[in-house]
Amino acid sequence: MNQRELDQIATLVVQKLHASGTSRAGNVPRRTEAFSPPSNPVGGTPRAQVDAPVAPKTAAAPRSRRVADFVDHTLLKAEATREEIEKLCAEARQYEFAAVCVNGCWVKTCADLLSGSGVKVATVVGFPLGAMTSAAKAFEAGELVKLGADELDMVAPIGHIHDQDWDYVQDDIEAVVSAAQGRTVKVILETGTLEPLVVVKASAIAMEAGAGYVKTSTGFHPSGGATPEAVALMRLAVGDRLGVKAAGGVRDCAGALNMIAAGASRIGTSNGVNFVECIGAGPAPLEQLLANPDAHDHVCKTGTCGGVY
Repeated sequence: MNQRELDQIATLVVQKLHASGTSRAGNVPRRTEAFSPPSNPVGGTPRAQVDAPVAPKTAAAPRSRRVADFVDHTLLKAEATREEIEKLCAEARQYEFAAVCVNGCWVKTCADLLSGSGVKVATVVGFPLGAMTSAAKAFEAGELVKLGADELDMVAPIGHIHDQDWDYVQDDIEAVVSAAQGRTVKVILETGTLEPLVVVKASAIAMEAGAGYVKTSTGFHPSGGATPEAVALMRLAVGDRLGVKAAGGVRDCAGALNMIAAGASRIGTSNGVNFVECIGAGPAPLEQLLANPDAHDHVCKTGTCGGVY
């Protein structure tokens, strides 16, 4: 995919975002029809054909799901203890979250604790800076797969994204995708540092490189975490071909609902238990809230959510 193609795709996506209307989150479109890149972008010889992207390892979330199905139950602080990891896995089993997300040193422990539960083990690669060599990321990914990781959340080379050195970015992602041996790869873009057009281009490159998801943030960067605007932009960029993960700062039910409404198919959070206890365990409450946010109480049942949904 060459620079002219990326420019055209990015411009079309941003134009579509501006034309999509508003939501309660503030100038954020509700779920909208998928954006399809043009089959024959103007000029140049693409590195790979835009109209024949690599098949993703996952798809966007269907609308009828429980809130727990969106949750990657996350504990990435360096000082996490075995007791805390065991508690994380016990909660993930109890609430049937989509996955736990932990640092690599805990992958084997989580794989053992969650065996047979249906809860996936996600871990991070090149975390939290993304600035190591592609070979180092690929080696790390391979080791984590051996330990039992089901999903790999890799940090893209953020400096090269800022440089718009797309060949380097694509090679970096492809190295991890190859080492993942078919496991889902989520590409962290650190969207708080990027202009909208660059978010779109980076999302398109991640899709081209064979990733299964694009992800907003590490949660460790001073630029901040996920926003509904970034999620909506990424969803328009990848359509239904990839998942979109919102991570960083999603602490209450209002934030979770806004992310899902904007197009998130996963949410990285440490507050998933609160979300389930507040919203409910089944699919019906979530669907009702997405259709009519005013149906929710103004105050979360767990006491953690403030304001009107």
